[in-house]
Amino acid sequence: MPDGGTAPALGLPWWPSAPEPVDPAAAGVLVLALGVDPRVAEVATAWADEAERVAPTRVVTVPEGIDGGAATVSAALTTARTGVRILVVGAQYDVLRGLALARGLGAGPRELSAYAVDGGAARADLPVFCAHCRAVRRLHTTPGGTVDCTGCGRHLEVHGHHSASLGAFLASDSRARELV
Repeated sequence: MPDGGTAPALGLPWWPSAPEPVDPAAAGVLVLALGVDPRVAEVATAWADEAERVAPTRVVTVPEGIDGGAATVSAALTTARTGVRILVVGAQYDVLRGLALARGLGAGPRELSAYAVDGGAARADLPVFCAHCRAVRRLHTTPGGTVDCTGCGRHLEVHGHHSASLGAFLASDSRARELV
């Protein structure tokens, strides 16, 4: 874990307290700016300025976030080649889903860096995989918290386990233990 952040509980994503520097060995850099938070633009601009001194750089701004801009992000990712560093900035929901999309298209861990502008928030919009309706939903919660699923309506316990490939936290019916 790089300096500047707090070690998360096992199974949870790690959010640095400040954006990580651009890898000086990058063959190219793709900056994905997801959302309209002013901090997203600030971080994306700083990364782009630094990256342009290192390698060819492309910035893709997706103001609608990952839900509305997945096709734009996917198109940008499919043009990335070996050696390109992919830097993702946005709210936790957008960053986690964006990273999952990048992984699904073949990006490896050394190629990915991320900064969540709301990484220190006690509660935030998070991608949550409901084990009952088997879908990822945007829910305002926290790992270890409870929330109602907007799909099946069950009252979910959001587990402290994040799936990098899904880009979501696992959740199941909070009353499941009582039903046995």
